[in-house]
Amino acid sequence: MKLRPVFIGAAAVALLLALCLVWPGWLVRQASGARVMVIGGDAGGLPRVLPQEAHIDAGALERASRDAAADGLQALIIVRHGYVVFERYGHGFSADSMIDSGAFAQVLLALVTGIAAHDNSLPLLTLNGFDATRLRSAIEAGTHQSYPDYLSLHLWRRLNAAPAWIALPGAGASAPADCCFHARLLDWLRVACVLLDDGHFEGKAVVPAGWVAHLRHPVSASGRDGFGVELAAAARGAEPFAADDVFFIRGPGRWRLWLMPTLGLGVLFGSQSDAAADWDETRLANLVIRAVAERPEQRSPGSQLQQLVPGH
Repeated sequence: MKLRPVFIGAAAVALLLALCLVWPGWLVRQASGARVMVIGGDAGGLPRVLPQEAHIDAGALERASRDAAADGLQALIIVRHGYVVFERYGHGFSADSMIDSGAFAQVLLALVTGIAAHDNSLPLLTLNGFDATRLRSAIEAGTHQSYPDYLSLHLWRRLNAAPAWIALPGAGASAPADCCFHARLLDWLRVACVLLDDGHFEGKAVVPAGWVAHLRHPVSASGRDGFGVELAAAARGAEPFAADDVFFIRGPGRWRLWLMPTLGLGVLFGSQSDAAADWDETRLANLVIRAVAERPEQRSPGSQLQQLVPGH
């Protein structure tokens, strides 16, 4: 019996997709709509606990989610020492919602730059300042891989993040490294865990030890800009951050990812409001910081979740 052409075509497409998942050279390929796919892992991990199990006042978090600073809330997700402790969503958003993260993408470039430098694939001169186009080109020249391929193999897959994609300025164009990265909301908390735990994710070193500290060194005379991240001095708010070691990432509009390493605390927030110039970007972070009941003076390296949540 002869197979009809439509069935042969469907079988060919299925085989092609399977090869893209298992053949390393095909991990990242251009798809329709001028984009490149960044293949991830199985999207597992990131267990959840109640706020009180992580020594955080649940009532204070609820109040923070209703504060005027959270107006138009689309997502408020809080992670502590690798555990998701609080989630609130609005306006049709969920943990699996995909967002165009805007300048969030810069921190991914900053992290893979450290990985490539550790592998001796980049000259030290490349690490002076943060120029996204120059860094992307240096990674591609030094590793002989496209930037999306390198990002997928050396970072995104190792975080077990779900597949993501990068929008291209046009068909056949180079993938930008400072914008246009589309990923699930929850997967940005995986990135937060790496930034909070000296390059570790679930106890395993993903980024070279000490590299995250390098990201937090000022690269501008103003002291506002780190290597792919924003430093506390860059924040616009009525008061400074309530923790000494806060750094953060600005996305489009009111999307922010705040990091407080001493507390092992990461906060992702997004609002439907596009107005950001007059928005207080320290208030919501401070409400969460002040909800933390216990304040360790120093947290040991590695993922120390069991110290906070006995039996986990």
